[in-house]
Amino acid sequence: MRTPLLIAFVMLLTATQSFAKVVSVQFSNLVANCELIVIAKVESVTSPLIGKRYAKARVTEVWKGTNTATVEFLASPAWTCDISEAKKGETVLLFLTKSDKSRSYAIAHSGRGRLPLRTVSGKSYAAFWPDVILPKDVPTIDGPEPKWDFIRSVEVDVLRDLVKKAP
Repeated sequence: MRTPLLIAFVMLLTATQSFAKVVSVQFSNLVANCELIVIAKVESVTSPLIGKRYAKARVTEVWKGTNTATVEFLASPAWTCDISEAKKGETVLLFLTKSDKSRSYAIAHSGRGRLPLRTVSGKSYAAFWPDVILPKDVPTIDGPEPKWDFIRSVEVDVLRDLVKKAP
């Protein structure tokens, strides 16, 4: 009797997770829900055999929150649709949240708060997922990789102004 119930429970849990999805968020809400927004260069990422990965980054600009020289954040997914990660040497715009239960920050909105930076025609751009909804009048360009045509990029200066204007 226990075996069929266990199998049914596992199947139900698996089916529920397969339908999980990250809900879209307005950019202004993303800003409002973050304790820390920074541009930083990732200096290290832990690589444990088992457990969570954490990244340490040197902060170059603080857009929101306490002024800090370095930040540590969770660099591994917390659930199925979470894309949280970090790559040593990358420069990123980070939207970070903190909970009482964590030793460090977490990337906001299931990893969508990690926007890798790149330079295009002398201007700095941040790549973002379509789950983050920018105001309609914000100009964007194609993302950094043609195979992922749903990822777009926006000028960092434009994002900085949007963060300053957010309530």
